[in-house]
Amino acid sequence: MVRRILLPLLFCALPLLQAQEHPSIHQQQWEYYRDHPEEVGSQVVAPRMPKRSDLAAARSLDGIVYGFHPYWMNGSESNYYYNLLTHIAYMSGDVDTATGNFTTTHNWATANVVTRAKNNGVKVHFAVVLFGGHSALFSSQTKKDNLIKSIMQQVNARNADGVNIDFESISGSQALPYRAFLKQLGDTLKKYGKELSVELFAVDWNGIFPAAFFTELDAVVDQYFIMLYAYYYSGSSTAGPNAPLRATAASGYHIMKSIKTYLDRGCPPHKLIAGIPNYGNDWPVAGPSRMAATTGKGTSRTYTVAKNNYLDTIPPGNRFFDATYNSPWYRYISGGVWRQTWYEDSLSWAMKFDSIRSLGIAGTGMWALGYDGTEPELWGAIANAYAVTNGVCGPERAPERFALLRNHPNPFNPSTTIEYVLPERAEVTLEVFDMLGRRTALLDAGRRDAGRHTARFDGTGHSSGIYLARLRSGARTVTERMLLLR
Repeated sequence: MVRRILLPLLFCALPLLQAQEHPSIHQQQWEYYRDHPEEVGSQVVAPRMPKRSDLAAARSLDGIVYGFHPYWMNGSESNYYYNLLTHIAYMSGDVDTATGNFTTTHNWATANVVTRAKNNGVKVHFAVVLFGGHSALFSSQTKKDNLIKSIMQQVNARNADGVNIDFESISGSQALPYRAFLKQLGDTLKKYGKELSVELFAVDWNGIFPAAFFTELDAVVDQYFIMLYAYYYSGSSTAGPNAPLRATAASGYHIMKSIKTYLDRGCPPHKLIAGIPNYGNDWPVAGPSRMAATTGKGTSRTYTVAKNNYLDTIPPGNRFFDATYNSPWYRYISGGVWRQTWYEDSLSWAMKFDSIRSLGIAGTGMWALGYDGTEPELWGAIANAYAVTNGVCGPERAPERFALLRNHPNPFNPSTTIEYVLPERAEVTLEVFDMLGRRTALLDAGRRDAGRHTARFDGTGHSSGIYLARLRSGARTVTERMLLLR
């Protein structure tokens, strides 16, 4: 079992509208492992073989799928489905602002994930991080030249396909110097046919990314990765969703608003990547009510921990899917104190990916690879949203595994058949949701025998569009997309 290391979060609670920038999950976890090197690798889950054959099958992707692999997850690379990735960013090269060189590159030269990615046709980016001291770097042309030279040396050492720049906590006074540095770096990379990707914040508190940013850098930046998480954080006054897909008018920022803000500023949609989380947050709270007031600092939990260490023990009456934010959460008592965990699951990922695709942007990505261990839900959601099929269904999944099979017919009008498979007798719930997170049908609920089961969804009275069938049994969930066409 993965150890329950709960990393401190100090992000800004965006719905609370505190108009200031706070360290991101990237920075917080980078600092944690910098200060606790003995914990590097503690979240790595041993490989489970063989992998899911339906997910591992060769296929092409209709869009970018960009995964961050932080160095503290070295050893988890055997769990990745490389056929469902287009890019991996290896984090990190740590900038020394005193010289412009690197203090460390965290085993970049020998990291096995780089070898595996390249052998599987996945592009590799070298992620360069700087979370403070920007003026010391940008004010010296010598230091900037040294850093670009050091970057190119690392790119060439592993024949990387490009560079990811993750510079955060940038003050407004450094916006133009930062832009000038990216232009210089991008010009250098383009001479050698290399890519440049740049991190964007969910909310641009300090005005680092105005319209001019995208206009001036269009020729040198290949991708923009928005960090669409930490909308609620450890210091929030109430529990709430880490990555709300949508929200009410009064509830502040959310994923769709963040994406549309950058598109309105002129960020090219074919370069924009929506980064989604593979972790959640847990708080002590005052009581059992939804989004209860917090009574202490929250902690982060990888998907593996949120699912396997806790969800199996949560009664169905304490597990919820929030239709306002399109986010799952559960509540429980520990040490006599109520707690709430808001996280992601197959349904919330499916909704995010489908909504992202509806905006016509380049694709999606995640923080961070390995945080789901050997669990298949994230990869299944990616496959459903981005994998290109030839229209011919392959062999059905073997009945010895918990599975939700493709509905047939699909598209359908007005009804369709949904099949699922149980490897053992179990309590199950089969539901259908619309794209606003509202449950439109409960198709099956109760204790069912091992084997194949069938249910029918009647779309009479429902409008055309995408619907999501979700099968749930204990901590296990799986979601499939269905299309109703009138």
